[in-house]
Amino acid sequence: MADIINFSLERAKRKSGMKDTSVLQDMIDQGYDPCSPADIQDYQQWNTFQSIIYDDIDVSHNWSEEALDRLFEDIKNFDPNESITYTVDMDLDEIKDLVVSTEDDLDFTNYLPTK
Repeated sequence: MADIINFSLERAKRKSGMKDTSVLQDMIDQGYDPCSPADIQDYQQWNTFQSIIYDDIDVSHNWSEEALDRLFEDIKNFDPNESITYTVDMDLDEIKDLVVSTEDDLDFTNYLPTK
């Protein structure tokens, strides 16, 4: 008889007032007590948190062993005291056209970088 009737599930249905058997069974399987309002709230918060977690299944084949080795070497050889310079090419006339509006008489050219 114990194989046919799940007594903990039946007890949870009667005491908790919840009717969804799958949710009650999931709560019991995860170790929550469906008869406790605090456990019901904890279960709902945990399920909400789990829905936020993003599982990327395809991560394993995106990186080759060689690429991982190069990345690890770059991380080991990184020197935070070394100055890094980036060169950016830009056309100031195009930026002025985008930034300065003749209709509003606003001048934002003082925010532009100087050459």
